[in-house]
Amino acid sequence: MTTDLKTTSLETSRLLRKRRFNEPVLAYYDTDGQLCQTADMPGIRMNNPTHDKDARHQVYAAPTLPQAQQWLREKKRYDVLVDRDYFYGKVGKYYAKIIRLKDGAMSETGKYRHYDQALEAGLLKALRTM
Repeated sequence: MTTDLKTTSLETSRLLRKRRFNEPVLAYYDTDGQLCQTADMPGIRMNNPTHDKDARHQVYAAPTLPQAQQWLREKKRYDVLVDRDYFYGKVGKYYAKIIRLKDGAMSETGKYRHYDQALEAGLLKALRTM
């Protein structure tokens, strides 16, 4: 099963696990850091392996970027919004705004050429500031 949506990077997946992300996903990173699909077992919760607690055998859930964005907004109260620069009618690069919803604190990422890159950077920044 293939999907058009980009999954999170290994670093983002590790931070999501650290922040207790435990939602059903369609992909995961194995112990070697390779991205694998869960076609044979769809919707498995990869961050909660009950069969093996050994740290050498941990796998990391690789949610899609929108799924991680939604989880951050609903469970951790961080909103990650991607916007684009406009300068005298010309379209610029993408950047992400991170808003902590409990007090309205806001920060931004750098500029990126692609939407997915800006969203990934925003998710990483939000996860690091928790």
